Amino acid sequence: MAPPVHVVVAEPEAEERLRLSAIVTRAAAEVGATVELHEAADGSEALRMIEAHRPPLVVSEVLLPKLSGLQLLRRLRDAGPAIPLPRCILVTAMSRESDRYWALRNGAHAYVIKPYEDEVLFARIRQVLAAGSEAMPEKLGPL
Repeated sequence: MAPPVHVVVAEPEAEERLRLSAIVTRAAAEVGATVELHEAADGSEALRMIEAHRPPLVVSEVLLPKLSGLQLLRRLRDAGPAIPLPRCILVTAMSRESDRYWALRNGAHAYVIKPYEDEVLFARIRQVLAAGSEAMPEKLGPL
């Protein structure tokens, strides 16, 4: 049996964190993987979990206390080979096209706007888990 896939879910609201974790768990099961979830209520806690567990996937709100989702992305990107860069799916209420652009430009793999349909987020997470390091990020459009 394959070892579990570590996934960090960073979301300040407990109910939403639970919803995101359930979607991740269901997506992992569909691709035949077991998942070990690490839940964080703020960006600093998420960074510590990423450093400790080296997850291939992070699902995060942009508007996190202590360290925003974008700051978290930049820290991971700037860490170089010390921390393998996970695929990051940002789930946020920030709906401007410029928000999406800067998130993808800073290393986000996908940008999902709240409120979202569970099945849309599920499909994106499942695709990333199934493809692993071969998962293709969203394309940047003109700004």
